[in-house]
Amino acid sequence: MIHNPIIRGFNPDPSICFADGTYYVVNSTFEFFPGLPIWESRDLVNWSYADSVLTDEKHLDLTSSENNQGLYAPTIRFHEGRFFVVCTNKFTRQNFVVSAPGIHGPWTEPAFIARDGIDPSLLFLEDGRCFYCSNGRDGQGRQGIFGQFIDPMTGKLAETMRLLTYGCGGHSVEGPHIYHLGPWYYLLVSEGGTGSGHHICMLRSKDIFGPYEPGPRNPALSHADRKGHEIQCTGHADLFLTDRNDWYAVFLATRTPMKNMGKNLGRETFLAPVAWKDGWPVIGHGGFVELQMAGGYAQLEDRGDFSISFDKPLDKSPFLKVRVPAPERYLLDPVARTLTLAGTCPIGRHLGHPTLLGLRQPEFVTDYEVKLDLSSLEEKAGIAVYHNSNYFYALTVENEGGLVRVSLDRMIHGVQARTESVLLDRRRTLALGIHSDRQWYTFTADGIQLSKATIYGMSTSASFDGSFTGTLYAIWSAYGKATFLDGISFHAKEDDWVQPVLTPGSWI
Repeated sequence: MIHNPIIRGFNPDPSICFADGTYYVVNSTFEFFPGLPIWESRDLVNWSYADSVLTDEKHLDLTSSENNQGLYAPTIRFHEGRFFVVCTNKFTRQNFVVSAPGIHGPWTEPAFIARDGIDPSLLFLEDGRCFYCSNGRDGQGRQGIFGQFIDPMTGKLAETMRLLTYGCGGHSVEGPHIYHLGPWYYLLVSEGGTGSGHHICMLRSKDIFGPYEPGPRNPALSHADRKGHEIQCTGHADLFLTDRNDWYAVFLATRTPMKNMGKNLGRETFLAPVAWKDGWPVIGHGGFVELQMAGGYAQLEDRGDFSISFDKPLDKSPFLKVRVPAPERYLLDPVARTLTLAGTCPIGRHLGHPTLLGLRQPEFVTDYEVKLDLSSLEEKAGIAVYHNSNYFYALTVENEGGLVRVSLDRMIHGVQARTESVLLDRRRTLALGIHSDRQWYTFTADGIQLSKATIYGMSTSASFDGSFTGTLYAIWSAYGKATFLDGISFHAKEDDWVQPVLTPGSWI
């Protein structure tokens, strides 16, 4: 049984390949470091973090990346014993390709391809040639899909990129992937933008350069007309044939916490079976998908416990940092099981490099807790619900004389305000917690509820920058050191939710 999303939380723009009995999915990371997480599964149902592609700062420049820039829409392929990943760095305006003999690397230095277009993809042909495509614009500024043969080791194009298609009539044609099946080259594209109109279309041609004809059942996947359904914004898909000769698609979508409310988890990775009818693919049930669908090759294991101990390297877990790795600011002592953060700036500074270590929020209902050693606190530190530098809730801890001040700082639309603040008796450690449901984030200190904040403040649809990312739970420190003890306790629950009847003002 497929339990969607298969990779939960902020994991958009999935691409997939199969190698040596394992399926691998790669996702976008935008302004976060390391770049391009890889998730693995042997059964398409149970997925775990394997590694990240770009882990060296010299290979990934995000130093002044705006929110929502950085790494866009990678594609992963496996060919003749080697993995290839092609991607766009929107900040530096460069498309590039890297490769490795194994999923854990070592990955080659990025070979740069072009500054035009986003969402690059590769197709390896039976004759050994490799074809590259991405979106782009023609001389009149009209958007379309362009392609050309490429040397995937050097990034050198054989000739100038050529127009393949303008798409199927929708705006924002992007996310192309080409598949060679029999006499046909099938071109899968996304259209409609990344919001509620996002959808998937298929075209085909007997010549890789086209002309491509749209399929008769487009869109092949769309929830644009399923208003009120929990799954929205379906798009950016990648088709694949399993080792058992079944067709599937991975794609991005969002989950809506309540009817017509925003989406705080971000865009996630979903999976659906694909049926072929009269030579054309149909994704899911006639182009619709559900949270649970028949498919996959195993039963779902328990995936609610995300607890991480500070006795193993940080790169073994799917942590994210903002723009730069700065390893000297994350001091792990695996024997004592402590992690000391050395802050250099506040987490809300524009284009800042905060000392912040985040994990993706995977469900609406979660519990997150860490312990802060108050004797180590030099300035201020705490935990946060973090979307980007313009949107976060930060539970902030400061020493104040013989007492401890705990405050909730809210950053919404780039405006920061301290809305709640309490003084607690001095103690050695302080347990900081976040509980979330489909309406609220509730913040606690030593089990005492301190404040609540609406999830709508972290919604992608409520942000002025049209955020492409999702919510992280994070520990952080500003202007000094702070030590966190033992590890992070993190539990996520797939709730049996019945949609409530909303009354005016009930969501704020």
